[in-house]
Amino acid sequence: MKMLLRAAGALVFLLLLFLVGSLLYSTARGYTQWYFRVSGQVIVNGEKTTGYMHANTKRTLLLLTTTDDPQPETYLIALGPEKTVFDCGDWHPVRFLPFPVGHTNAPCSIFTVSPAKVHDPPIAATLARGPNFVEFSTLFGKKVRGQW
Repeated sequence: MKMLLRAAGALVFLLLLFLVGSLLYSTARGYTQWYFRVSGQVIVNGEKTTGYMHANTKRTLLLLTTTDDPQPETYLIALGPEKTVFDCGDWHPVRFLPFPVGHTNAPCSIFTVSPAKVHDPPIAATLARGPNFVEFSTLFGKKVRGQW
């Protein structure tokens, strides 16, 4: 029995070591991007909410999550020169934890989000950015602002 537990423990350790090594390799090669919580405020229609934001390590993408409705809504916003904002459907990140996203299975892309799961789509033409904020309107008339 002791040998069986020792073998199982060794197998779990090797599996964990393999997973950590794979994650480190894919991060180093650029296949995986990490998103970390951004300290700031999410404002919907001029009212502060308990919403939250995450940004990738290069600060080129922002995930803004609104919590003013019972169902959280997350938007992916490009912080580069193009005006791009996507709705993430029913997916939203965990509030406090950093998380990895692979380049082939991004949770917020036009290919992975079903239009039926989009609750309040953003209007990309209304996206405004400044040095410490992003702001846009949604189809149902909400004005969403993230500032840090």
